[in-house]
Amino acid sequence: MTTRGEAVAAGKRLLRAFAGAPDPRRHAQTLYAELSRAEGWSEKELDLILGLGAWLKARPSVAKLKPRCEQVMAALR
Repeated sequence: MTTRGEAVAAGKRLLRAFAGAPDPRRHAQTLYAELSRAEGWSEKELDLILGLGAWLKARPSVAKLKPRCEQVMAALR
């Protein structure tokens, strides 16, 4: 398990690399995985992360991936 701080740092790196990602869906899944493995989230933050995971499973359009990931990351900082 990683810490909350490590997950936020990894999430920031992933957001910066989003535009050049060859597979945006996989990139968003990687961001979700980094966040979901971390410890130390509040209940509200955990709900937000789990909500991102459920949303990704619904296979939203590629154009919506980065904005949603940015929204989640902004709420976690």
